[in-house]
Amino acid sequence: SVAESSAGINKEVPSNFHLSTPSVADSSTENFPLVSLEVDDNGNPTKATSLTVASALRESGFLMVKTPLLPLELQRRALNAASQFLESSSSMVVAHPSDPKVYAMLQGLDSISSSSNKDSNVSIDTTIINDLKEWHQALRRTKALLLHCIAVGLGMTDTPDFFVELHSEHNDALRLLKYPPGNANTENRCKEHSDYGTLTLLLNDGISGLEAFVNEEWKPIPYVEGSIVVNIGSILAEWTRQELKATLHRVAGPASIGSKSSKEELLRAAMTTRISIAYFADPDGNVSTVLDRNGRKEEGEEEDNSSDMNVAEYIRWRSGGEGADRSGVAYTPTEESRLGILEHLLEELPY
Repeated sequence: SVAESSAGINKEVPSNFHLSTPSVADSSTENFPLVSLEVDDNGNPTKATSLTVASALRESGFLMVKTPLLPLELQRRALNAASQFLESSSSMVVAHPSDPKVYAMLQGLDSISSSSNKDSNVSIDTTIINDLKEWHQALRRTKALLLHCIAVGLGMTDTPDFFVELHSEHNDALRLLKYPPGNANTENRCKEHSDYGTLTLLLNDGISGLEAFVNEEWKPIPYVEGSIVVNIGSILAEWTRQELKATLHRVAGPASIGSKSSKEELLRAAMTTRISIAYFADPDGNVSTVLDRNGRKEEGEEEDNSSDMNVAEYIRWRSGGEGADRSGVAYTPTEESRLGILEHLLEELPY
């Protein structure tokens, strides 16, 4: 049932919603499984695939995904298009307020199409725009498969499109990112943070540095050619009562503290320009950030954000604004707690 409230739409969690713990399938690494998105004759992910996806997102909040929807050739074109866009003089390309990187935030397909017309004196090649649009559309289809996997993997077999239906407005965005070369003193190229939507689908060029804070350690997320990295945002973590994890992550440099990555590898990476494309999937704007049973907060349950926020309000709060202003400035209480643990651990490390 769907009921309107001051917080937006509170959708009742199905009675068959449960958080089972299936065994983890064979994986490429201990913490970050490589999953092939296999589908059945109806085009839906298989149950085995769904269980593997949900299990990985329960354990570390991260996994790597391969799918025919995102062929290597398209990945290469998308990265090349992102690099060329970021090298343009478009006003959409801005410096990050705290990290040593530049980025362009393209809010939905319309934003990609209009980006070539935004600056009258800047011409962006049509091929660049078309490649970014093709990548965006392929990610939108992949997002739907993953949301289906998550619902089935959490036992919602009678309502496998439960999460898909909360994304009918396609409130998604591409963030094109360019990290310029640094040196041996380069610390984090992207600060520690968790994402704030439901899903993030990340493509990078294979340059090392991406790390996730798992089991109180900064562990490198491996690069597997032809795959993308998938992680959970805080809204989906809240919807599942923190069963699925919105894990802290960063792009480390050779001077980053606490890294389990090879210092030599981080130094090589820091000396190189790094390109990545992050796809942020956000639910419909008027959906509540808290999906509670029968529209009520259960006694004893902790909420990670204010219950009077809908998704649109929450995203503006967490990210600092809309469009190019989405730089990420606010932390949820859960994230602040994790950062506190992290700071304590870093204080204990020898220098």
